[in-house]
Amino acid sequence: MNPETPTPGDVSPSLTPTTGESLRARLMFVLAFAHLLLVAGLVHRATSKSVTQWELDAMYAGLLALWPVFAAEAASGVVRRDRSKRRRPVVLRALLVALMPPWRMALADPRTGFIWVPRIGWQQPGKELFKRLDLSFGGPMILFAFLILPILLIEYLRTEQVKEMAALALALDIGIAVVWVAFATEFVFKASAHPKPFAFAQERWLDVAIVALPMLEFVLTKWVDAAPIARLLRIGRAISPEQIARMQRLYRLQGLATKAWHAILLLEGISRLLGNTPQKRLAKLEEQIAELEEQMKELREDADEVRTQIAEKAAKETGAENAPGAQPVDLPTPVP
Repeated sequence: MNPETPTPGDVSPSLTPTTGESLRARLMFVLAFAHLLLVAGLVHRATSKSVTQWELDAMYAGLLALWPVFAAEAASGVVRRDRSKRRRPVVLRALLVALMPPWRMALADPRTGFIWVPRIGWQQPGKELFKRLDLSFGGPMILFAFLILPILLIEYLRTEQVKEMAALALALDIGIAVVWVAFATEFVFKASAHPKPFAFAQERWLDVAIVALPMLEFVLTKWVDAAPIARLLRIGRAISPEQIARMQRLYRLQGLATKAWHAILLLEGISRLLGNTPQKRLAKLEEQIAELEEQMKELREDADEVRTQIAEKAAKETGAENAPGAQPVDLPTPVP
């Protein structure tokens, strides 16, 4: 099968992605992935004591240079969307990309509705693509999850060497960033392909936490750095006990976010490793089937109750019409 054509099915020729759309999808994927790498560098490197100013300047400059490209491309997608479908979902996706450009990696084309996936080309989002991505990401993500173990050993057993050797600190930051990028990429693709992205995010809360916690740590760190305490120290003013307590709380939150990320990452790896057998998958599917059957039973009971209410109301109205002294009701003449 040609990798640049959609998956087999009854696809209208007018919805087949053009060569220009394929080139645009490839280019925007590369740019979105580059943006994700810069975000990873900023989140995991900017909080390091060994980071240099030119590194920070380069990352900030890259992010600022790429953002207008995503904003303009998202706006053009709204213009060239499929006019037969609702505009609101397209606009919301465009706003999502403008706020978080890495989501452009697996964004459905606004005209055709297909997702461009590296190596396999255009695909129809839905259950089949989600299963395919789940299988493809399964093994590698277990390895990425357990990659944190040697990083933690170096980080905690070689603390002094990490502080003294800038190259070792850089290697650790790169290793952690690589793990984060892998999980963020998987989450973006699987959430985009899932029939119900919000339900997927609620179900896979561990994945959400793995992606979100390092960003929370980064925000807390920058909040601490931007706090007025630095100015107070420079001009020699006294620091109130409330300010000291506030700073201590922020530092504790930052440390908790880091430890929580490490723990959840290991938990995710163990969960995937233990839950990857056919027996585990079958048990999970049977559990989901039982839950759905219970929901169907409750829905049928609710529907029967509503039917009973409607029948009782209709019977009362019929009784009132047939009561002595009731005015006759002119029924509409049936149309032949």
